[in-house]
Amino acid sequence: MLSNSQQPEEIRLEINLKTLVFACVCAIVFLILALRFLQLQYFEYDNNMKRAEENRVRKIDIKANRGYILDRNGVILVRNRPSYQISLLYSNLKTNVDSVFSRLLKITDSNGKRLLDSSALAFSFEKGRYQRFKYQRLIEDASLETVALFEERGEDLPGIEIVVESRRDYPFGSYGSHIFGYTSEISEKELEAPENSYYVMGDRIGKKGLELSYEKEFRGENGFRYVEVNAMGRVMGPATGTPFMQAVSGNTLVTTIDWKLQEVAEAAIPEGLKGAVVALNPQNGEIYAMVSRPPLDPNIFSLEKRELHKAWASVALDSAKPLTNRAISGTYPPASVFKVITSAAGLDNNVISEHTKYKTCLGGFHFGNRYAKCWRGGGHGVLNVIGALRESCDVFFYQAGLDIGHRRISDMSRRFGFGSALGVDIPGERSGLVIDSASYEKWFEKRGWKWSQGEILNISIGQGALLVTPLQQTAMIGAIAWGQGLYKPHFLKEVKSPEGELLKKFEPVKISEGKISEQTRQAILKGLDEVVNSPRGTGRRAIVRGIKVGGKTGSAENPHGDKTHAWFAAVAPLEAPEIAVGVVLENAGGGGAMAAPIAQKILNAYFYPDTSRKVLK
Repeated sequence: MLSNSQQPEEIRLEINLKTLVFACVCAIVFLILALRFLQLQYFEYDNNMKRAEENRVRKIDIKANRGYILDRNGVILVRNRPSYQISLLYSNLKTNVDSVFSRLLKITDSNGKRLLDSSALAFSFEKGRYQRFKYQRLIEDASLETVALFEERGEDLPGIEIVVESRRDYPFGSYGSHIFGYTSEISEKELEAPENSYYVMGDRIGKKGLELSYEKEFRGENGFRYVEVNAMGRVMGPATGTPFMQAVSGNTLVTTIDWKLQEVAEAAIPEGLKGAVVALNPQNGEIYAMVSRPPLDPNIFSLEKRELHKAWASVALDSAKPLTNRAISGTYPPASVFKVITSAAGLDNNVISEHTKYKTCLGGFHFGNRYAKCWRGGGHGVLNVIGALRESCDVFFYQAGLDIGHRRISDMSRRFGFGSALGVDIPGERSGLVIDSASYEKWFEKRGWKWSQGEILNISIGQGALLVTPLQQTAMIGAIAWGQGLYKPHFLKEVKSPEGELLKKFEPVKISEGKISEQTRQAILKGLDEVVNSPRGTGRRAIVRGIKVGGKTGSAENPHGDKTHAWFAAVAPLEAPEIAVGVVLENAGGGGAMAAPIAQKILNAYFYPDTSRKVLK
């Protein structure tokens, strides 16, 4: 037991110890505060100032408008329109997340239908938590009525903003859709590609047609600006002393299209038929018109996502394949139009002449055990090559083909663009098919087919191992008639800046000399002339008043239907061709009856533009 004198001393020491501990704790706390203060004021000053500035000032991206597409005469074919997006900016929600979420779900349209889906809205809010300063689209391409509903509730919906974007507008609907293509929001996979480093999520990019081919010309350069916001996140005005960059609109594409001619070609194809039309200038490859049926309205790709998904599903599942541009991707047997190639091969190799005649056509031809029929059961009698082209006699060309040989025919077809892509400046072009005897068995190995001399009978009349696109067929007949080479088909005429300054002009590109003798060419022209202008010609329904039109009909065998594919290819004026027209109609019947009248309407519109509307009637 301690004495009375020791107790106060112990108490004093205990008090001193506690005081020392308290003083140390206070010193440590103040040291920590001092270090934190030093960290904030010195080491993290720039970062804190930046964050403070972000609460007051916000960077706004300014999207560049895509460039326009014009026809050769200045008609606006593709333009832009404003599109309103109801968007969420999560950083402005503050502590109102749940209340804003519930208020959004209560907003309905004039019919009482809820405008936002709860699961989709929850996904946008969750995504916004990790992308606080990025806009999350809640309603895409909203109507003015919907915009008004959100604007009048603005004070109760912090973090919800109306963002105006630019969307593509195709004022002529489905007309020209396979030429123009369409735009769509860039995908995550596309964003990963090095060449797409310029884009950010939410940007729109060309997907098909000219929109894709000339994406770099159309896209322009995005800009930015800084705005001042209040505590609720509302924009108060431009932030002073901050940088600003104006968006630069994309360039304007002036095309080779003649829109009046395009409209005539679009309207000329009977409702419900599938097929394609091409009209081009054989002297330089400029494409005046291109139509593919069934049609496709590219405006569906500018719809909001829910409507787009419905429209896309309908288009993608359509067995008629409206997404396919049949003019460049559809491949068909060239049918009797190919007799032009067979004739050129025979004449140019001196195997036949204008005066060569074969056995009388009595409606068919015996070759070994095979009896190859002519399209006219009663036969055509005795004809030379001009008459055989005029009346499209199969029997003449069976016999000529055997004399000419497959190699010469294949060589002539390749000379005029068959069997390879022509290089048109929209994606999706197919090369068709031209097979020589050496590769025939390899190509048809799975079917067990063997090459035989009898295959020449099929090839000589445009059947068998031959496939061409409407673009190839049109370019071929134009090049043979023009006689100065085969030119690359193209849509680009000029590129101009938004201010109208000429930046680029397309120069014609000759892709093949297409050499044949003048004597051969003149003989072919005689045949093409008689097809249209002779009383016995198969293409008389393509006659144009005052203009010498030359052409060739064809009816391609079709394994998927009772009726043949109807072909007609024409050039005019025949003495100095300015325009070549190719028409194919699937499962439509005879080329002279079905395809030639369509070509006639297009040619009338070209040579007599002021009366083209009357011609259509």
